[in-house]
Amino acid sequence: MTGPPEGPAGIVTRLVAALIDAAVTGLITVGGYFAVVAALFAASPLSFRWPAAPPALAGGLAAAVAIGYLTVGWATIGRSYGAALLGLRVLGRGRRLGWARAAVRAVFCVVLPIGLLWVIVSPHRRSLQDVVLRTTVVYDWQTDGGAFVSTKDAV
Repeated sequence: MTGPPEGPAGIVTRLVAALIDAAVTGLITVGGYFAVVAALFAASPLSFRWPAAPPALAGGLAAAVAIGYLTVGWATIGRSYGAALLGLRVLGRGRRLGWARAAVRAVFCVVLPIGLLWVIVSPHRRSLQDVVLRTTVVYDWQTDGGAFVSTKDAV
């Protein structure tokens, strides 16, 4: 299916996309950990010990990975991997988000994920993050790498 964005996405689709994105960021974080472990082992195999990061550091790094992952996806093509699988795109004023807005939205989503539940009561299917940052998540099955028609210009 191709064409202009079709309308605001509902809670189930957005929640599934968020869970997929959480899994992706978890895999990236774990992959990074094993890359560090491999480098430490290669540098000194005889005195190697598994590194154990303090929980606060591990959580902070996982949050930073998630924020970076979401920011890049939303600023470049308007979607993360989870959103792409489910045909979703994040828009601001009918267009792709810029880097600053994408970063603020990513921080907001990682720090306050429960804000997604506002979609259930919102008449326009907008999360708390969408309301505050004036963004929207729409169904958009285009596979054009982000070169989409603005919803304002769509006929």
